[in-house]
Amino acid sequence: MDRKLRVAVLGRTEMLLDAAKLARERGHEISFVATTAHAENYTATPKDFEQFAMDVGCPYFRGTKLHEPHVLKMIKSTSSDVAISMNWPVLLPGVVRSTFSKGVFNSHPGDLPRYRGNACPNWAILNGEEHVGLCIHEMVDELDAGDVAVRERFLLEPNTDVADVYSWLRRQIPISFNKLLDMIAADRLELSAQPKDPNLSLRCFPRKAADSQIDWAANSLDILRLIRASTHPFAGAYCHLEQTTLRIWRAEPFEMPGPFLAVPGQVLGDDNGKPLIATPDGALKLDNVTIDSTTDCAISEILSSLRNRLT
Repeated sequence: MDRKLRVAVLGRTEMLLDAAKLARERGHEISFVATTAHAENYTATPKDFEQFAMDVGCPYFRGTKLHEPHVLKMIKSTSSDVAISMNWPVLLPGVVRSTFSKGVFNSHPGDLPRYRGNACPNWAILNGEEHVGLCIHEMVDELDAGDVAVRERFLLEPNTDVADVYSWLRRQIPISFNKLLDMIAADRLELSAQPKDPNLSLRCFPRKAADSQIDWAANSLDILRLIRASTHPFAGAYCHLEQTTLRIWRAEPFEMPGPFLAVPGQVLGDDNGKPLIATPDGALKLDNVTIDSTTDCAISEILSSLRNRLT
């Protein structure tokens, strides 16, 4: 019979919290919970993690300094078998990882060894990849470089956006973490080493909201990729109409009925009430566009004149 594990939970996001709740439902014991500062696009807050720790009756810690002696002592006292982690903001030192007899495993939304680092689903969409990866890997000294225990992939269709990816991650991450726990509990964990050649990896660096400004001089495909990579739960791709900032959440290619000449960013009219905007190689239809910092639809402002330009 598979033994039940004592599982520590280290990190942030509702996905990690859901994974911990599922592990408990499946009979594992949550032995320790640690989290750090809240991020704007996370729906689970430190209070939610603290409440979960109270509900299961285990020690709770908020902060990044797990290596400090009094915190290490607390962790060691839990006799945890394994830790599951997501979005811990710093690398965990070996002195912390070694307190878990079966290791610390991280959920990473990238197809390792490619797409290590930050904003990996966003970068994958921008880069025109065929899929986004999800890896449950062992944490080591180097960022996202540990052996992989579970690997999943999500196909990126031409209209798939980052909201679709996150919807899949919310469903898949709890399942994948519990696949890991099942393998450890059954003593059948198999790890796949990542290649050591740095040329086979791809490091992704953080993105900021300002990186999602649309350049209407770019081709239609690149603009659409930016919109798909920047939509909810992020701040949205943006541009300007005179002094007004617009957020474009969804758009699609549009074939004009005949040849035309227009400046990139120029308003070409509408299709069933949706604005048509010129690009260097065609036109885009804006399916969802709002005025910055509001949910107010911006369509009437855009369509007020064919002399309007989005910049």
